[in-house]
Amino acid sequence: MHDPATPESQQVTDDMRGRRTAGLVLVLIVVFIGVAIAKPWGSPVEPAPFATPSRADVTPRATSLPTTAPEVPSAGPSAKVGPLPVAFTTPLPPASATWTGLRWRRLAPDDPLSLVTSVLQWRRGYVAVGWQAEAPLTPVWTSADGTHWDPLIFGTSTTFWPGLAVLGVTELPTGLVAVTEAVPYCDQPCPLTYVVPVVSWTSADGRRWTPNLLLPPEWPSSPPGQPPLFAVGPAGLVVASSGPAAHLATSTDGSHWNLLPVDGFPARFALNDLHGAATGYVAVGHWLTTSDGVGHAAALWSPDGRHWSATPTLLPTSTTNRPDVGSTADTLVVGPNGMIAVGRGGAALRAAPWWQSLDGRRWQPLPTFAPLGPTTCTSDGCSVQPNGTLVGDGHRIVAVRGGADGGVWTSTDGLAWRRLPATGDIPSDQAYEAVLLPGGVLLSDGTTYWFGEAQG
Repeated sequence: MHDPATPESQQVTDDMRGRRTAGLVLVLIVVFIGVAIAKPWGSPVEPAPFATPSRADVTPRATSLPTTAPEVPSAGPSAKVGPLPVAFTTPLPPASATWTGLRWRRLAPDDPLSLVTSVLQWRRGYVAVGWQAEAPLTPVWTSADGTHWDPLIFGTSTTFWPGLAVLGVTELPTGLVAVTEAVPYCDQPCPLTYVVPVVSWTSADGRRWTPNLLLPPEWPSSPPGQPPLFAVGPAGLVVASSGPAAHLATSTDGSHWNLLPVDGFPARFALNDLHGAATGYVAVGHWLTTSDGVGHAAALWSPDGRHWSATPTLLPTSTTNRPDVGSTADTLVVGPNGMIAVGRGGAALRAAPWWQSLDGRRWQPLPTFAPLGPTTCTSDGCSVQPNGTLVGDGHRIVAVRGGADGGVWTSTDGLAWRRLPATGDIPSDQAYEAVLLPGGVLLSDGTTYWFGEAQG
C-alpha cells in the first residue's frame, strides 16, 4: 500500500522526472559534447528552413536560431562512462490484442529491461528509450517484433551524437521524429548565456537518424533536463514545455518547424500533459483561479494544436466552487477509446482525483478510483489515494496493484474494466512505476523490477 501522505501521481511524476533531471544535470561527458558540436564526420548542421508562419504564428525571438551549438563550459569533471547498451529479449507478445492474464517474474539486477522507461509502437515495430546514471543516459533499443531488442549505439555517422539525451520519440506519416538535448556538467552554475543544444532528428527505420533543426531550448524543454510533452494528432506533431507560459512548436515532418507565440495557451493556464486524438489535441493542467497562485484542475481543447480554447473546462471536484482549494490534473493515461486524467489536490480536498473522458472535451469524476479502489487512510490530515497505479499506451489502459491484495485490470476507455488472473512472483505493494511493453508490463518500486508477461 502506498504512503498516504504523498499522492501517488505526484510520486510517480516527481520520481521519473527527478531521475531524468538529476542524471541530465549531473552526468554528461564534456569531451563527448565537444565531439557532438564539432561533428567531425561531416559539416555543421544547417537548420532546416522554417515553414512560413501565418500572422498568428509570428514569434518574437530574443535570439536567432544558431546553426552550431555555443561553446560548452569547460568546468566540471568528466562523467563516468557506463557499459554500452546490450541487446535483450522479452516474451513473444500474444497473438490476440486481448490479454487473458499476467505471469510475473522478478528481474535480475543487471537485466537491461529494467532500464526501459518508455516504448513507442509504430508501423515498423517498436522503439524503447531508457534511463541510467551513466552515459549514455538515455539508451535506445529498436525491435521489429516486440521480442528481440537491439541497442542503438550513439556516436556513429548515422546515429545520435554522443553526449546527447533523447527527450522523446514519436511517429509521423513521414517516419520517426526524436528530440535530443545536451546538458553539460558545471561545478558552478552554468553561465546564463549558455544555450542548451536541442536538436530534432528524423528516421525512416529507427536505426539511421538524421539531425535537422537546432531548436531554441526554451521551446521544447524548460528548464533544461525536463522532458517536453509530445502529441501527434490531425495537424501533425506538437511539442511543448510544461508549466505556466508553456512554449509550443509544431511540425508535420520533424524537419520543418513552426514556433508559436509565447501566448499560445491562455495566460492563466499551467500545462502538465498533452495528448493528440483523432479530431484534435487535449491539454490538462490547472487554471489559476486566484491572485495568490491557487489553481483548479482544468483541460483545454484544440483542433490543430495551435489555437486553444480561451477558457478551460474545469474538472469537477467536491470543492469546484471554492477558489481557495487547489487541484491539478497531472498526467493523461490513454487508451484507444478514452482516457483518464490523474490529478492531485490540496489538503482541503483530501483526495487525489481522477477524471475520465471519451473525447478529451467532456469529463466526469471517478471518485472511487475504480478498479483499484482507495487506500485506507485513518490518520488526521492524510489524503485518500488510489490503491495501485495506472499506465496506458494508446492501445490499452492497465491498472495494477502489488502485494497480498494484488491485481491487474485492463480497459480500453477507463470506464469498463476486466480483471486478469495474475501468477508468479507478485510485485510488492510499493511498486508504482509502470511501463507498458508489447508483451506485458514492467513494474518497479524504485529498487526492484518485475515483468508481467501477458498471456493471450
